[in-house]
Amino acid sequence: MKKSRFKHKKAEIIILSILAVSLIGLGVLVYSAIRANTGNPIINTQDDVPRISAEETYQAVKEGQALLLDVRPAAQYEAQRVSGAVNIPLSELEARMGELDPGQWYITYCT
Repeated sequence: MKKSRFKHKKAEIIILSILAVSLIGLGVLVYSAIRANTGNPIINTQDDVPRISAEETYQAVKEGQALLLDVRPAAQYEAQRVSGAVNIPLSELEARMGELDPGQWYITYCT
């Protein structure tokens, strides 16, 4: 009778382990799908940031699809800027992310 209980407990542990691994795997798949569908890939380095040409930028802003986000220091922005650009210095960007509309396409520039 003791062997039977041991086998039963072992079977429960195996089933629970399989269930836990399956749930973790499902969570990873759902997370990956959400990231892929939001068009917001995970960016680990500067090389991962999508680049667009000046012509593409001009058209996107002209057509109202995107806004320019000038990430230079405020003094440089005040001295010379692109008309209609919003200034949030790069050093402040993380703290001020709440000011940006998550549904808006921002094209950043610093030169």
